[in-house]
Amino acid sequence: MKKQSNHRIGIYSLSSDSKTIDSPVLFKRINILTICLLFLVNTLQAQKIYPGKASKIEAGISADFPYESKYINIGVHKIHYVESGEGDPVLLLHGFPSSTYVWRNVINKIDTKKRVIAIDFLGFGKSSFPENRNVSAEAQYQMLVDFIKAKELENLTFWIHDLGSIVGMMYATRVPENVKGIAMFEAPFMPTSYFYKYLPLNLKLVMRLTKSPKKAKKLYVEKNYVGKKFPQILTKRKLSKEELAEYAAPFENKERRYAALYGPDPAQMSAKKGKGKSEFEKLINGLAEQFKQTDIPILYFYAKTGFLNRKKGVAYAREHFKNYEEFYVGKGKHFLTESHPQKMSEVFNNWYQSLK
Repeated sequence: MKKQSNHRIGIYSLSSDSKTIDSPVLFKRINILTICLLFLVNTLQAQKIYPGKASKIEAGISADFPYESKYINIGVHKIHYVESGEGDPVLLLHGFPSSTYVWRNVINKIDTKKRVIAIDFLGFGKSSFPENRNVSAEAQYQMLVDFIKAKELENLTFWIHDLGSIVGMMYATRVPENVKGIAMFEAPFMPTSYFYKYLPLNLKLVMRLTKSPKKAKKLYVEKNYVGKKFPQILTKRKLSKEELAEYAAPFENKERRYAALYGPDPAQMSAKKGKGKSEFEKLINGLAEQFKQTDIPILYFYAKTGFLNRKKGVAYAREHFKNYEEFYVGKGKHFLTESHPQKMSEVFNNWYQSLK
């Protein structure tokens, strides 16, 4: 007759003929199994979001900006823009902290039968910086409205990014009758509680730090992280010295660095993890709600793993957007046109042909 052994689970003892398994060992095995199952589920979900092997960064991306600079006076402001091609207008709205330069490898690839216009927002690129430092979303929106009116632009298609996404979405929700379609990437189109939850940890840390005006000024104005650090941090490939110099040039003027402090302030989300009632949160939440209702065609580019928009952002877009198409570009961070300009242009052109 075999001697029975005691199996202890918690404060209880069980008898069997097998070897004794102490509760800590059993719990460890259960935890390992749970972790494996969660990893498998996450892997399967990732495969649905990131189909196939991620495309590598494109080779031969040019640093040149071969476009003639143009200027238009909008009230007291001088707005810089470039224009190419003929046809219905396509407005390219850059993100933070960039300018028309971020579109340089896209413009000449999409201007066939389109009037492509890329503009610099107030305080960015070569556009003037307001004396009162007002580069808020509403100020940028009003500048855009006045620009569109001055240029007599109708039947617009937007291609928008980050800051440009906020302003472009404001226009699309307020003047939808003049919008033909919207292409976007790395855009805050989700409710802020959802948006904040899935941001990368390093960005959350920066947001918590810059929630303090004093610390934000030290980082953005005194140390000039906007001009010196952000472009490379936000780009998947290694930028050349020429490219870095072009991104940094506008912020060599110390006054212009205040654009980071007086524009839309996502750091406000960090106070209550996106569940607060700051001006930024109210703006983004309003746009998110309105964009769930819009019938305007949307083309959404996303990358692995992105920066503002990661897996959950893609899942949100799939669930809530109506007239929606998406394209997975491959490896990328925030400045996706610095990684996949050729492919993104091809996809945009094909999508544009389907617009009414």
